[in-house]
Amino acid sequence: MGTGYPTRVVASRGAMPRRDLLRLLGIGVPGAYLLAGCVPAVEPVFPPPEHSDPDPAPFVDGVIAGDPRPDGAVIWTRVAAPVGGAAVEVLWSVSSDPTFATVLAGGIATAEATHGHCVHVLVDGLPPDGWYWYRFEANGVASRSGRLRTAPAPGVDVASMRFAFSSCQQLNDSWFVAHTAAAAEPDLDLFVHLGDYIYVNDSQTLSLDDYRAVYRRWRREPLLREFHAAVPLAAMWDDGEFYNGVDRFGPPERLAAAKQAWFENMPVINAGNDVTYRSIEWGSLVDLEMIDTRAYRDPALSTANHISGEGLAAYDPTRTTLGAEQYQWLLDRLVNSTASWRIIGNGVPIAPWRLVNLEFLRLFDPSVPPNAGLYIQSDGWDDYVVERRDLLAALLANGVTDTVFATGQTHIAIATELRPDPDAGGPVAAFEFVSQAMTADPDVVRSTLGSLPADLARGALRLAESFLLAQNPGMRHLNLEQQGYVLVDVTPDDMVVRYRHIDTYDPDAAPYTGAAFRLAKGAQHLELLRPDRQAGTTV
Repeated sequence: MGTGYPTRVVASRGAMPRRDLLRLLGIGVPGAYLLAGCVPAVEPVFPPPEHSDPDPAPFVDGVIAGDPRPDGAVIWTRVAAPVGGAAVEVLWSVSSDPTFATVLAGGIATAEATHGHCVHVLVDGLPPDGWYWYRFEANGVASRSGRLRTAPAPGVDVASMRFAFSSCQQLNDSWFVAHTAAAAEPDLDLFVHLGDYIYVNDSQTLSLDDYRAVYRRWRREPLLREFHAAVPLAAMWDDGEFYNGVDRFGPPERLAAAKQAWFENMPVINAGNDVTYRSIEWGSLVDLEMIDTRAYRDPALSTANHISGEGLAAYDPTRTTLGAEQYQWLLDRLVNSTASWRIIGNGVPIAPWRLVNLEFLRLFDPSVPPNAGLYIQSDGWDDYVVERRDLLAALLANGVTDTVFATGQTHIAIATELRPDPDAGGPVAAFEFVSQAMTADPDVVRSTLGSLPADLARGALRLAESFLLAQNPGMRHLNLEQQGYVLVDVTPDDMVVRYRHIDTYDPDAAPYTGAAFRLAKGAQHLELLRPDRQAGTTV
């Protein structure tokens, strides 16, 4: 599977891909609108497709459902633009069974050129806590059918929720088998995609048409379309959808083009203000807060040194990655939540991530700032220390417990116990699990350390992991090698988190659990479970 489109260029500042980290460590080598609500049971709206292609013209981009609500969800498709770009009337329907023998809701939406001929329908009127099938029809041709999920009703007791999360799906010489594996996980309610859904070219993807073209290229991947048809999505953008290291000071026209293309191509309703942060509630069990760590942020720092010079700006109390309005929204949501668990879909790592811990220097020089060190330049919250400390301290001050950050972006698996000051100890305010990449930076043993024997390369990675764990109090797990996703099982009493690894070079690969953790309700520490490393099994 070749790229077919230029991937983004890594800038000198901003995010640090895994291969660059390894070099630092010395082991790398060079409805639009809704026209109808509930419909009585009738004959199927759509005839069966006349050919076997699951995504027939004009629906070559497939279908996606997203953002489950107690009475419905958003459903999405795109109609291939007709000659002249004319608008296309699209019929949609939702059924309680895959044969569409009973239609519960249906209507007509218009695919218009001004929106890239994409169709968004906010379906409502469905019973809560159920699975349904949906599809579209244009010019007498039916799309494939997809599955949508309604959330449990507000406040109702829920016995369990199972979701998965990850980010970073590059087009390269690997396969989208992580997507296939995630879709096959039994009883998966939702997939949380935390950004880098696409990778644009920093210097060439500039206009709205440029951004639209990148999404079209990604949607040519059949395993990605299969994944979307099977699993509902909760999506957030990162910098891959804009350009490397994006912040609020980017070129306004380019930012507007990137945002419009994202909203066009994701199952998310834009209320007209380009706001992506939002909540998904799962009865009394989970409040999922999707936060935007890109659109409102101050620029990331260009240095790893946080003890002098430019690096001291990390402690500037005015610097933000959330912006004041989103920060207050998030804090209010967390403090007022009555759910058993609070889960935050977080674009970049909030946990401190030092390359070298220099905290000992404070013993000799009191002017050295707290948490001194050389930091991994991951575009994370390490560049916004006061905002992070204030948020975590506010959770403790308000008695907010059982809070978990589900994070993407780094291509590296990390699990951390979060404290307002990691070097001072004290109570844990929250926990963070950072997912490995789905396809980005394929297996470093082959691609980056390929000149070394596999055993030696893996030994070097394990040494690097041990070194980094020693530099970061609170960090409990680090994996620099594997790809895949994170699988999370939530009950009122506990949360079990499994790192599901898969060989993306193997088109027939099966996932396996490389690491697993349990959080008991009210816990102050991560409980390490025994992983079962056999392919296709879990702990």
